[in-house]
Formats: sequence, structure tokens, C-alpha cells
Amino acid sequence: MIQEHSRLSVSDGENHRSRNLLIRFIVGGTTLVVSISAYFSYQAARNMTLQDLRQSAFLEVQRGGDEIEEWLHVRQVEVETLANTPTVRSLTWSIAEPYLTAEVNRIKEFFFFQMVNLDGSFANTKVGPSNKNIKDRDFFQKAIAGKSNISDPFISRSTGIPLIAIATPIWATTPPVGSPIGVFHGNVKVDHIQEVVNSLYYGPNSYAFALNSQGQAIVHPNSALMSTIEKPAPSLLKIGDRNLNAIAQRMVNKKQGIELMEIDGTQKYVAYLPLKSANWSVALVIPRQNIESRLQFLDAIALIVGGLTVTMITVLWRVQAFEQAELKKSKAAADTANLAKSEFLANMSHELRTPLNGILGCAQILLRSPALPESEQYHVNIIEQCGSHLLTLINDILDLSKIEAKKLELHPQDVHLPSFLQGIAEICQIRAKQKGILFIYEPASNLPTGVHVDVKRLRQVLLNLLGNGIKFTDAGKVTFKVEVIDQPPSDEQIVKHQIHFTVEDTGIGITPAELSKIFLPFEQVGDKKRQAEGTGLGLAITRQLVQMMDSDIHVQSQIGEGSSFYFELEIPTAHDWVQSAMTISDKQIIGFAGEPYTILMVDDRWENRTVITNLLQPLGFNVVEATNGKEGLEKAIALQPNLIITDLLMPEMDGFELIQNLRQTPEIQDVKIIVSSASVFEADQYRSLQAGGNDFLSKPVQADELLQQLASHLNIVWIYKQSQTEVTAKESTTANSQSPQLTPPSTEVLQELITLASKGNFNAILKWADQLEDTDIIFAPFANELRQLARQFDEDLILNFLHQYAVEKV
Repeated sequence: MIQEHSRLSVSDGENHRSRNLLIRFIVGGTTLVVSISAYFSYQAARNMTLQDLRQSAFLEVQRGGDEIEEWLHVRQVEVETLANTPTVRSLTWSIAEPYLTAEVNRIKEFFFFQMVNLDGSFANTKVGPSNKNIKDRDFFQKAIAGKSNISDPFISRSTGIPLIAIATPIWATTPPVGSPIGVFHGNVKVDHIQEVVNSLYYGPNSYAFALNSQGQAIVHPNSALMSTIEKPAPSLLKIGDRNLNAIAQRMVNKKQGIELMEIDGTQKYVAYLPLKSANWSVALVIPRQNIESRLQFLDAIALIVGGLTVTMITVLWRVQAFEQAELKKSKAAADTANLAKSEFLANMSHELRTPLNGILGCAQILLRSPALPESEQYHVNIIEQCGSHLLTLINDILDLSKIEAKKLELHPQDVHLPSFLQGIAEICQIRAKQKGILFIYEPASNLPTGVHVDVKRLRQVLLNLLGNGIKFTDAGKVTFKVEVIDQPPSDEQIVKHQIHFTVEDTGIGITPAELSKIFLPFEQVGDKKRQAEGTGLGLAITRQLVQMMDSDIHVQSQIGEGSSFYFELEIPTAHDWVQSAMTISDKQIIGFAGEPYTILMVDDRWENRTVITNLLQPLGFNVVEATNGKEGLEKAIALQPNLIITDLLMPEMDGFELIQNLRQTPEIQDVKIIVSSASVFEADQYRSLQAGGNDFLSKPVQADELLQQLASHLNIVWIYKQSQTEVTAKESTTANSQSPQLTPPSTEVLQELITLASKGNFNAILKWADQLEDTDIIFAPFANELRQLARQFDEDLILNFLHQYAVEKV
């Protein structure tokens, strides 16, 4: 009885502690959530309010700038109008003086008008003709070059008064033809500009100033910074105040904005704005409290909320010190586990991608070989498809784990649907045959020919479902059915087909309890032996992809009889797939125009180097290999290649260090660098480009992507294999035209070239072409034609060409 009571007491104590923990968690969590929300709300409100206040201050400067701009614009229009009058165009001062004097009195804004001859001599309405010369004035030089302009303030040589010249060229005709015949300008005092600048105000102790293009004050409350007749104004670009110096630099560089900085020993906002019509800037200096005083109420509320939060958190922290310590330990353990998982997945990806690079690379090389028999091409195609599917699975596992892209996206493209489905069926046929079961593919007779769909994702969905069917079937068959469901006529221009996919098997089946879990990540059903064969991600990935295609997967199953998975997709028809396919098939790259390029391949794995070498050497590239970064740097300095392809993870010196060394070596610092790695992390890709790489090439290397990057960085013009029709047409044209513009070499050289062509030694023929071109310029057209034919690697075509000229020589 006592023991029972003890057990009950312990149980009650545990329940009490659990309730207290739950209460503390709720109170602490609520306090924390409210506090965080209040803090971010305060920050958002404060930032928005401060931004509005700063914008209001900036608008005051903008108002003054607009007023000055408008005034200057009106004065400039008046000057340009007077310059176009016949009176001014006469350049005769005795005629123009009474007219211009009347205009000065009428407009009342100008101090005087002045006419200047091409030699710099002038006359104005204040002093008449003058024996002085203004040819060196900047406003005169700009106007005589044909540009209307507004000058910086200057001391007038005729009056000794600070003025601003609004100058424009005088043209002999309208519209202007030829060069100006003189310069006309109206000079104004700085009084109006000073009045506008001094009117700018934003609270007590604020003041405004204006600077010219040299950083000198046009208007400033500090008289020591203003120009006088005795001495010019000092430039704010050269004064000792570092902050004013920085603001002046921004104003001279025509920047605009509002900044908080220390001026005259206190924090002030400086709003500055450039003018458009003149090369000046206006600024307004505002004490910080004039703007931020309106934020004090928000700051007080934030302080109160912050104090309450700190108090509540402190109380809870003292109560829950032990629980928090345990939570930190658990979090550290979880972080360690997550880091280990990320490192494992990254290393696994790299290790899997490296042999896949060799498999897919060699498959691509074999598929490009014209000597490969058609029967063997079929098997190589299967190897390439299986390898590509394995690569897709690796990428999708990483995508689902949110290590790389954090999300999945669909990228539809045009595809020939019957051959696409046939390829999937052939892959599964091999798997089923290896297991000793029957695989049946039943396509609909009315399958659409071309469709627009994400080929990669649809292939993954079907291979996952078919792979599971084969995996869980020990005897019997797996059936893959594709049906087209009749669709009602659509008014849309794009025709869509409702296609029903079914995967049936005669396998072990799934229990009703397991059916609800099969689409969950990392959930595996069935016996333990089969569970060990996968990751538990296949069906989760598959369902997510089908849902992204606006559908869902359904399943029916009975234990011991088998399962049926099915889904329907609405897929639009593709009309241009035939043209796209023909373009791709007819454009096989077999060489490039111009001199050979040297490519340095740096990788510690021989299979990776072999893939690049065997892809590029047949096209005419000189490929040099290096086994690590140190060796690659030495060869790069010695050879100075056109482009370098480098791995990242290597002994001796890794790819990052190699790139840094290359960029710091003067003779090769501008070489193009492609980083080729199996790394799945965007951080590694970004880091390699930041270090100085020009592009990133993922492993396994895809030939098309490699060639596209080479063309982009080396400006390569590819030579494509000619179709039989093109070859026949070219041979006929060559035979009929007799190519009179091509001068062939001697008979001995022609016989040597024929011998080399018969042996298929195209590299030697290319060297002969270069040698002929260097020997005499007359052989250049023949050498160029010879070079183009040699890069097509067509023995018959080049022999026909050489025999034609050999016969002519005889």
C-alpha cells in the first residue's frame, strides 16, 4: 500500500512539473512572441516615420532646386531668343546697343547683355566696347563650340562684380549651319539664387548653401567661404572638415540624397540635390533633433515594452534555467546532426557525380563517334539514359532535402511523346528482365505526337512508379499503360490532351494501414529487405511532382495480388517539335573556324580529364592536362592557354587557390576560367565565381553545355556537319565552277596531301594548310578551303577536292 502511494506521489509530482513547464512555456512563449512582434512593429513604424521625415526634408531642398531651375530656364530661353534676332546676328554693336539696352530695362533680371566676337573681343550694355578679352572664359569656349551653357559665378572683367553668364552661340542662319559667328550672353547677379537658397528652412538652426562645379560656395551663411574681389572662395573639397569634404564631393559628382553626419561638432542631417540646367548643387543642413524629435513618443513606448520584456524573460529564465540548459544541449546535438547530414549528402553527391561524369562523358563521346555501329549505339543510348536518370535522382534528393535550391520548379519543353515513353519502357524492360519478370508496355494508338511538358520531371515520376512496381514484384508482370481520354472541343488555340498513366504489378501488395503512409517522406512499407533498397523518398518526390503538374496519384492495392498506381495529366500539344528536332539533328558540331585554341584541363581524376580531352580534341582543340592546381599553374604560365577548365577539390593546390594565383599572375590574369565541379552547393559555385572564375560547369559534364560555354567565352564560330544534300550540292558546284580563284600548290604537295587524307591524318593536313598560307599569300584561299574540309573529318570529301586540282596540274 505504501509502495503504491509512493508511486502515486511520484506520478503526481511528475504531472505537476509537466503542468508548470507547460504554463511557463505558454507564458514565456506568448511574452516572447508579443515582444518580438512589438519590437519589429516598432522598428517598422520608426523606420517608416523616419523615412517620411527625411523625405519631407529632402522635398524642401527639391523645392528650392526647382525654383532655381525654373528661373534659370526662363533666363536661358530669353538669351537664346535674343541671340536669334537679326539685330544680334549683325554683330554690329552700334545697331544692337539700343535694342539690347531696352531689353535689359524691359526684362529687369539681367545685369547686362554682351556680344562677343570670335577673337574674344566684346561689347556690353554696361561699358560698351571693351579692349579686354574673354576668349579664355569657359562659358565662351563652350558657346563657340555650339553649346548653350550657364557658367559658374565669376568676377566680371568689365564691372568687377560677381556674375553668372548665360551664354549661347550666335548662328548666321536658322536652322544653324556651319560654325557659330559669335557668342551672345546675358549676365545675372547671384542675388536671386541667394534669395532662394536662404529661404530654405527646416526648423531652428537649419541653413542652406549652394556649391559650383569646383566645390566653391555660391551661397553660404559663413562669409569666410564666399568669394570676394580680393580672393576667390576656398573649395570645400580641400577644407579640413572631413564630413563637409565628403558631402562636397558627392555634390560635385551630381549625387543626391540625405545623410546623417557630424558637422560643427553635432549630428546633423544634410540633404543635397544637383541642378540640371547648371553644374551646381544645393544643400540643406538640419539639426538631428528637428527631424527625430517626432520619434521620441515611439522610442518611449519601445523602452517600456523592452523593460517589461526583459523583466518577464529574466523571471522565466531563473525558473527554467535547468530546462533551458537542456534545450541548448539538445539544440547543439541537433545542429551537429544536421551538419553531419549536410556534409554526408554533399560528399555523397560529389562521390557519385565523379564516376557518373566518366560514365556520361564516355557515353557522349561514343555517341558522337561516326565509327560506332548502329547496334552498339542502341546500348550506349541505354547507358546514357540510365546514367542521366541516376544523376536526376541525386539532384532531386538534394532538392527535397533543401540543401541546394530549396524548391522544385517545372521547366516544360517540346518532346516527341511516343519515343519519350518508349525510352522509359526500354529502361524498365532491362530491369524487369534482370529480375526475371515480364514487363508489358501498352501505349494508346492515338497518342499525340508532340507535347509540351517537363520531360525531366515526368520521366522521374514514371521511373519511380515503374521502379517500385518491379522492386515489389517477385513473379508475374508489371504493366505500363498510357491512354488518351477524349476531350471536348476547346475554343483555345492550344490543344490539350488528357493522358491517363497506369502502372500495375502483381507484387506483394500494400495493407490498408500502410496505404495512408506510403507518400510520406522517409516512410517505407513492406518487408525490411525491400526497405533497405531505397531511401523512402521516391513516392514522396513523385507525388509532389504530380501535384505540381495540377494532378494527384491514386493507388489501389490488395495484399498478395498486387497494386495499381494511376494519375492523369492535361498536356498541351507542341506543333514545332519536328522543326526543333530537325535543327538539333542537322547541326552536329565537327569543328570551328580559325586557329586552334589551347585548353588547359586541371583535375586530379583521370576519368574527368579523359572526358574533356576526348570531347574537345576531335573538334580541333589542343587539350593539355594537369593533375592538380600546382601543376596547372605551372603549365598555365608556360603555355598561356586560351581557356582553363579546373576542378575545385584537388590535392597540392585546390581550384580556389589556383584561380586566385591565376588572377594575380600578370601574364595570364585575364585568361578565361570555367570551374567544373560535382559540388551541389550554390555557395561553392558563387565562391568560385567570386574568386575569379568566368563560368560554372556542373559534373557530370554535358557536351552541349560545355560547347555552349566555350563558344560564349572564346567567341567561337562552330562548323557543323553537312547533310548529304549539302555535300552533293557543294561537290557539284566545285566541279562546275573549277574554282578559278583558288591557286593550288605544286603537284608534289598535292600528292602529299592526298596521301595524308587517305590515311585520315587530318591534323597533318591542318599543319600543311597553315604552312601554305605562310609560304605565299596567293595560296591563302586554297589553304582556307583545305582547312575547312579537314575540320569536317570527311575523307571522301577532301579527297574529291584534292583530286580535282591534282588532275588540273597534270
